[in-house]
Amino acid sequence: MPSLYVASTETFVGKSAVCVGLIDRARRDGFAVGYMKPVSVTVTHSDAAVRDEDAQFIREQFGLPDPPERIAPVLVTQGVVETIIRGGAVEFSRQLRDAHHALSRGRDLVVLEGANSWAEGAIVDLSADRVADALQAPVLLVSRYHTLVSLDAILAVQQYLGDRLLGVVLNHVEPPKYDYVATRVVAFLHARGIPVYAVLRQDPQLAGISVGDLHEHLGGHYFGDATRRERLVEHLLIGAMGSEAALSHFRRRTNKAVITGGDRTDLQLVALETSTAVLVLTGNIRPVAQVIDRADERGVAIICVADDTLTTVERAEQIFGHVRFKQSAKLQRFVTLLDEQFDFARLYQALGLIRA
Repeated sequence: MPSLYVASTETFVGKSAVCVGLIDRARRDGFAVGYMKPVSVTVTHSDAAVRDEDAQFIREQFGLPDPPERIAPVLVTQGVVETIIRGGAVEFSRQLRDAHHALSRGRDLVVLEGANSWAEGAIVDLSADRVADALQAPVLLVSRYHTLVSLDAILAVQQYLGDRLLGVVLNHVEPPKYDYVATRVVAFLHARGIPVYAVLRQDPQLAGISVGDLHEHLGGHYFGDATRRERLVEHLLIGAMGSEAALSHFRRRTNKAVITGGDRTDLQLVALETSTAVLVLTGNIRPVAQVIDRADERGVAIICVADDTLTTVERAEQIFGHVRFKQSAKLQRFVTLLDEQFDFARLYQALGLIRA
């Protein structure tokens, strides 16, 4: 039974999304697929349990029968770290191998999701390379492509892993760079013995966030029904000009958040005549009834915050591209992109999987 360790060298590069896409496609191709996040350092606490949210989400997404403690067997909590710092002994390797062995039974493939970076887990001696070695799992590296400097991280991982590096997925490639990456960069990596399984374009829908995520991050008062919280925000625009110029400005972007002063009723109404997902009104000024009524007609949410416009824009920019991959629209979009671009036949051959 093969396993595949999906790793990255930095956060928010699409690693969880790749895991979802691989599991979804492999299941459609007739394979029995399991999932595990071997080591988690980003755990959440509740009255009932300590858990990893990404692992829990994928477990629920696919209706996996395995218990949470098997899907995420090593949770590096603050208590664990403090024990180690005080000189206490902590040993998770056996626990990890036992969970992997149990989860593998009856599966054709187990997809292993790596931690947020290459080094995470090192404090319990379970960094990415140690986990891949312990579970005898080839590594698929997901890498964000910015410039040619991005290749340094890929080549460094190859030096660590050698033949255990199965290949890479180049994600978030800006459209103007796509042809160059798909030809020259892919050829370079192949010449270095690193297969490229997919080159994925940067996609505004995938980089976007939900209205609910934006509200959670910014705080403030929310106007609108719950369904509007699920809408995706693909762009941020600032409303600080005259209303005539604003109409042309707002028409350039769809599914956007318009951030403007709470006293700029003219700009708010203009924004509502274009493709707007949410109005973010600054200065702690409640929108007038005319704006609320028009937003209801257009199905647009309103968030009223206390910060000034510049501060709100800076805070909103911090969250773009840094939200966990849990919106159904995003998931389906990424699964479709992976179906179109990922070389599944090559992956199955490399892992020794034979389709029925």
